[in-house]
Amino acid sequence: MTTKGSRRRADYRRYRQLLTERPDLFAGAADGIRILLDEAEIKAAQRHVAALNRKKGLPAAASSVGVLVEDSYILGLRDAVRFPDGSLGTHNRVVYANSRGVGILGLYLGDIILVRIFRHAVGKWILEIPRGSVERGDGLEDTARREVAEEIGGTVASLVRLGKSVCDTSLSDGGLDLYLAELSGIGAPQLSEGIGAVVAVSPSRFAEMALAGEIEDGHALSAFCLARLRGLV
Repeated sequence: MTTKGSRRRADYRRYRQLLTERPDLFAGAADGIRILLDEAEIKAAQRHVAALNRKKGLPAAASSVGVLVEDSYILGLRDAVRFPDGSLGTHNRVVYANSRGVGILGLYLGDIILVRIFRHAVGKWILEIPRGSVERGDGLEDTARREVAEEIGGTVASLVRLGKSVCDTSLSDGGLDLYLAELSGIGAPQLSEGIGAVVAVSPSRFAEMALAGEIEDGHALSAFCLARLRGLV
């Protein structure tokens, strides 16, 4: 049988360092999926998953607990866990270096303003709302105004907080605080960030595009739904 998957083991030494440096990363609800920190339990979970992986043609490294990747943007971890039914396993997760961000459903002259942006992860152009991370020292509204200015050359006249949207909760902790912004002007797209165009659509057209699958960005869909439920669009 051909073995598939990476043979590179997760960095367990760095993982143990993080237990001391970032204990907040390993806290969880007592009645949920529990991260195992005891060495014996971790080894037992790895053995269990390794046996399952062998049947799938995966190498032993695919069950290794530790740090999978760490850079200035993300921290990828594979944890040993005990599920609520008592069974053992491993679980991968991505922790953003900065998990605080904002998304802005902009309105200009009655139209919703979207950006057409190329997303490397999915390898295609996507229609999204402007969004970005909150920088140290900035507030949420400061960030919303900055992102509108940077991404679409726009100016915010007023902001209304809509709520919050999280992305792939099965894998990451990323989420956005969502705002409706009345814009007093728009400009050029931010080409350096892969934004190819600024697109204006009416709220009714947005709804049609969403139903047709032409808008796939979960944050854009969440912002529109929240704004519609509040009677703002």
